Amino acid sequence: MMHPFEIVAEPVRRRIIEVLAVGEHTVGNLNDVISFEFGVSRSAVSHHLRILRDEGVVTVRPDLQERWYMLEEDFLERLDHAVGALFLLWDHRYGSNVGRIPVPPVAPSRTPHAHRAGRKGRRGRRDSDAE
Repeated sequence: MMHPFEIVAEPVRRRIIEVLAVGEHTVGNLNDVISFEFGVSRSAVSHHLRILRDEGVVTVRPDLQERWYMLEEDFLERLDHAVGALFLLWDHRYGSNVGRIPVPPVAPSRTPHAHRAGRKGRRGRRDSDAE
């Protein structure tokens, strides 16, 4: 299952979620809005809708010839929980005399790495260029 931040990180999916936040819409309406705003094909919109369905972000209600998409409240709760976890980390940074690092520090390498061009600190510059 994707993290809620991964889901909303994609602008097309985020916009679909925003549109559905105001109410349910047909797949045709979603295609029209998203295709117009992002200049993507209907198949690209369909791809993002499938991801949103698979991740439990939206549900689909078939109605005769239309398919109606609606936002799942459970997803908003998952997103809210993820944001709450960030706030918890944020709150713990205050009042600490010791800086807390969430991952162990990487041991320094013995030899400094040269730039991929072989001139450390001289990225894209010629030796004759004045600094």
